[in-house]
Amino acid sequence: MNILVVNWAWYPTGGDWTYVENVVNIYQQKGHHVIPFSMKDERNFPTPYSDYFIENIDYKKVNKRSISAGVKVVMKSIYSFEAQENLERLLADVKIDFAHINVIHHYITPTILKILKKRNIPIIWTLHEYTPICPDSIFVSHGQICERCFGGAFYNCITHSCKKGSYLASTVAALENYVHKYLNYYAYVDHFVCPSVFQYEKYKQFNFFNDKLVQIYHGYDYAEIEKAKQLTVQNPEKYIVFVGRLEKIKGAHTLLKAMQSLPEVSLKIIGDGTQEDELKAYKETHQLTNVTFLGKKTKQETLQVINGAVFLICPSECYEVLGFTVVEAMALGKPVIGAAIGGIPEMVIDNYTGLLFTPGNVEQLSEKIKWLIQNPDVAAKMSINAQIHINKLINNETHFKSLQTLIPEL
Repeated sequence: MNILVVNWAWYPTGGDWTYVENVVNIYQQKGHHVIPFSMKDERNFPTPYSDYFIENIDYKKVNKRSISAGVKVVMKSIYSFEAQENLERLLADVKIDFAHINVIHHYITPTILKILKKRNIPIIWTLHEYTPICPDSIFVSHGQICERCFGGAFYNCITHSCKKGSYLASTVAALENYVHKYLNYYAYVDHFVCPSVFQYEKYKQFNFFNDKLVQIYHGYDYAEIEKAKQLTVQNPEKYIVFVGRLEKIKGAHTLLKAMQSLPEVSLKIIGDGTQEDELKAYKETHQLTNVTFLGKKTKQETLQVINGAVFLICPSECYEVLGFTVVEAMALGKPVIGAAIGGIPEMVIDNYTGLLFTPGNVEQLSEKIKWLIQNPDVAAKMSINAQIHINKLINNETHFKSLQTLIPEL
């Protein structure tokens, strides 16, 4: 079959791309042909279908343009005529059997759904965040969990300036949600796939097309994991590791505070973000000589650093949908100390594959790190359990079989 896979980017961007790349490989390995539809970018992987991609939208440059140019970008981010027209051209040239949607809000926009529906093309949409029910996508407002928009009350995003603390950005985000709810293009989707039970239950709680929601864990190609094991250079150094964006919602601040009472423990931090400078300043101010910032690393470099660690810390303070970093650490046989929030507890089983702590609780996190360091025998057992659990929960064969139940033609 010819499968249209839609995503805002066609290059490595994070967890959403990890899934997209993996599912594309699954389809191709099963003998199907994948046709990508995305946004133009010099970082994109080459594809013969790039001429159909829409022009790049770089929100970082919007503020530097004129007001009229900014308005055009905002309108395009809510309803993209270009995406409609380009997809029409693609569908006129290539027969598509079904479409697999991923992250499209703010760029490609849900307007493409009516184009697909018009041609009776089955549509499944893997949900990577919460945008249809939360204008800010992550249920966080000013660093705190927020569900004020329950029932479609998106105006709360404006009154509380949830989006980047900006009244203007929040207004645009809320307007986008109101427009899409009014146009009701989501009704054209046949199945919404939720990668975790937590996300599935949250969408159900918000009464978002409950009859179309299905829960299917992601697949994962463990070949990179095996490669990392072989390439990792043996190092006597003992350390723990954090991998993720350096933002408040990822809990890096909480982790650094916890490290203040653990001078004997070494921490390596992989990633970058808007609060990188603030975190580095905190390290210097509090003389955290046991903390090392490694910056952004390639996928393989990251895996090798994780493989050399005693365990991984995932201190998120938002509703994580799943988290491939945790998947990869556990696949490498590493216990994980994770915050008991979102989909994390579905992977980190307390006292079995790792330890859970209350999100944002510095003292609790510090105690858990110290305890696991001091109990290597327990950590060794958790290591075995983690690998078994994640391989069973997240794997390509199970994922593909589940997709087959949605699209029998597969």
